[in-house]
Amino acid sequence: MTSQLLTLYVLFWPLIASLVLLTICLNVYKDAQQARESGEELV
Repeated sequence: MTSQLLTLYVLFWPLIASLVLLTICLNVYKDAQQARESGEELV
């Protein structure tokens, strides 16, 4: 049972981390577009 849980952990944490990174990147892109449209700087 322990090896199965470890296998699932090793297989799924990159997927979860990738989804978090994708969410962050998409939101930064949206913020950059919104800032460009309103003539403001991103930072």
